[in-house]
Amino acid sequence: MILGTLRLGVTALHTHNHSYMLEGIKAVSTRRPFLSSGVLVAGHAGLFAIGFNDLLYAEEIAALVATGGLSLAFGLCIGQLRLISRDLTGAQATEAVYGTYRHLNRERLEIAAAVERMKSGGVS
Repeated sequence: MILGTLRLGVTALHTHNHSYMLEGIKAVSTRRPFLSSGVLVAGHAGLFAIGFNDLLYAEEIAALVATGGLSLAFGLCIGQLRLISRDLTGAQATEAVYGTYRHLNRERLEIAAAVERMKSGGVS
C-alpha cells in the first residue's frame, strides 16, 4: 500500500507531487520514521500498566496493552521512500511518498534497478 501515487516510467519516477528524472538520482532509501515514537508509546503504555496494575481495571489494562501494540505496529509498518539527487542537494523536501515499509522496500529495489539501467545506457 502506498499513500499517494508512485509510478516508474522509462526515464522518470512520478509521485503524487513531483517527477524525478532517473539520471539525476544518486540514492533511493526507505526508512521507518515513526518507529522510535511507536516504541516509546508502547513502552510507556506497558510500563504504566505494570506500575499501576493494582489500581486499574482489566479493561483499562487491556486498553493500554492495545494502545501499545497498535503504536508499535504502526511504527513498524509505516515507511517513507526517500530520493537523494544532485538536484535536491540541500533541499528540505526530498521525501517522495509514504506507505507500508515492505511495499516501499520492493519499490526501492525496482527504482534502483531502473536508475542503474538508465545510467548504463540500457534503456531502450
